[in-house]
Amino acid sequence: MSHRDTLRALGDARPRSLDASGQSDPALITARPRPESITRTARRPVRRLVLAGALPAVALATAGAIVLGNASGPGPSPVQPGVSSPAPADAGGLLLVAAGHSESAPAAAGRYWVLRAEHGDGARRAQDELWLAAAPGLPSAAYVRDADGGSWTVRPLHGHTAENNFLLAGAPRSARELAALPTTPAKLRNKLLVWYADTGAAEGRDHFLFHSGAALVLDLPVSPQVRAAAYRMLAALPGVTSLGRVTDQLGRSGVAVTVTRQGDFGTAQTRLIVDPTTGQALAQESWVADSPSSWTAVIAARWSDDGLPEASSLR
Repeated sequence: MSHRDTLRALGDARPRSLDASGQSDPALITARPRPESITRTARRPVRRLVLAGALPAVALATAGAIVLGNASGPGPSPVQPGVSSPAPADAGGLLLVAAGHSESAPAAAGRYWVLRAEHGDGARRAQDELWLAAAPGLPSAAYVRDADGGSWTVRPLHGHTAENNFLLAGAPRSARELAALPTTPAKLRNKLLVWYADTGAAEGRDHFLFHSGAALVLDLPVSPQVRAAAYRMLAALPGVTSLGRVTDQLGRSGVAVTVTRQGDFGTAQTRLIVDPTTGQALAQESWVADSPSSWTAVIAARWSDDGLPEASSLR
């Protein structure tokens, strides 16, 4: 699901301050990743890796390569910045390092996948926390609030279940389908390409694979091995380049990798921002003509065995 799709799906519960008639937020209008010695590095060829072992119709774009825990309760498990260390200069090297960090994360599971993120679309900003059922028979819900804080509003996600809660490769997927994804980059790529053929996607194959891989590392509840395979698949894609050090819309430092295409309104980029010291994907951003058009930045992700919380209990 794109950033715009997420905001539209939660529009009925959006605080009034985010309505089109509301005042634009100047912070978003001027916000963009701030370069920290950005170097545009031509991607050097990376060998396609084949290694052993290596998400809804409403699903948040969240930062995926997160160290998951079985913590329960209404408080989120925040994405923690890593200890600073030199990052590889090329996109392939960065993504391979992220893969190594990701597959060493502990495996976890629960009844709900809980994602908290902040979204921007033009001058609109909002935060949401999704409780997405991963077990049969459970309801799902979205909690939304103004990006500057305030009270949470709950919106039940009618019709969203463990059978269709997770958007991947252009269609809703079940928790079982995610659990069964291949754990090697070549097999994962082949599985995604089968879905590419099934969905009749209009975008090119490599762009399809980039967006699918970004979803796997950013916001879907997959195993550490699948996430690592997705990073390695991304590392082998042609046309993926590094923008070097950037700051995401929440002010966190990371390294951006991107794919670029020529659109009707200028050059369009999709950027995936990763903390190279932890392997955590922090954000995904869409840029047009050197300006951000929409973005999602993950605040927290965790598994929970609790039931749906009251909105007033969220911090």
